[in-house]
Amino acid sequence: MEFYFDDNDFIWSVRTTDGKLVKSQFDSLLQKRWKSASEAGVCRYQLTNLQTKVLSGTFGFVAQLNANRATQRRVPQNLQKVNNSFDPIEFNFNKVAAQEVLLKPVHKEASGKMEDNAAVIINVSPLEFGNSLLVPSVTANIPQRVTQEGLDLLVRLMLLSSDVNLKAGFNSPGGYASVNHQHYHLYYLRERLYLEKASVEHIAGPCFALTDFPSKGFAFQLHNDPALLAKNVFILVSYLCANEIAHNLFVTRGKRFDETPTDAYDTIRVFVWAREPSFGVKEEIGFNPALCELAGHLLIKEPLAYEVVTEKDAAEMLDSITRPWYHQVRENIHNLFLAT
Repeated sequence: MEFYFDDNDFIWSVRTTDGKLVKSQFDSLLQKRWKSASEAGVCRYQLTNLQTKVLSGTFGFVAQLNANRATQRRVPQNLQKVNNSFDPIEFNFNKVAAQEVLLKPVHKEASGKMEDNAAVIINVSPLEFGNSLLVPSVTANIPQRVTQEGLDLLVRLMLLSSDVNLKAGFNSPGGYASVNHQHYHLYYLRERLYLEKASVEHIAGPCFALTDFPSKGFAFQLHNDPALLAKNVFILVSYLCANEIAHNLFVTRGKRFDETPTDAYDTIRVFVWAREPSFGVKEEIGFNPALCELAGHLLIKEPLAYEVVTEKDAAEMLDSITRPWYHQVRENIHNLFLAT
């Protein structure tokens, strides 16, 4: 069950052009065990080929119809603020069945640290192929908030993948988190997303801003140090938590911000959105704007909504829930990154 790795296993660049993908050991193991668990009936529903379309327009939004997830997933916990205490009575990942645990990532040089208790757990209400939950330290009982250690491990797992389709992200309470136990989503998406190449502008230090995307937010990129990327992202997320600002993160392979012409994705991009909070158990018509949706991957709940969704309508929603909060937070970015 343990999956041992070190920094020599990292894959720093992946190509998006045609060619046979050679799966990394991490991808092969995760996908194999995810398929086996799904076929064994661990999930609440079988994730067959989802109806998928790319919406006409500038941003290439990917819309998918997943009605099962809307009707059969576990009822989200009723979280009323961004910072919550861990409640052992509520559902948490200490309570999952053994067959839901797909692998336990362990850095070879991190014996006895948080990674020793990390687990990748199948999402029993999957949103896409391979949808799993990285829980950086299961028994530490950390509530649903980003930690620098958790981000560090997430970035390292992304680097273990040779598959450009692997995505990751995080929903805070108020940002459609459904379980108050620290976890990050992992999943594979065949379609390309606009954010993988989207233009950015420099604000301060390592922090950039999206310039031409409806979800107004902040961007960071990997150079050659996963720990430094995690530290930089954590500076911003810590500010959001300290000020009770709901937020979402999205992590993907992509182009470097300097837009050097190449057919390779040679960095990992991390996007952070401050957003309008949605506390309690709420369901929006059409789709819930969480980590996937803010990145342009729309998980549609009803067939009619899937048929009529347009880029214009989706873009207006994403802009409306991020723009005011983006401008509020941007005023503080220079102060946050003065020393970096």
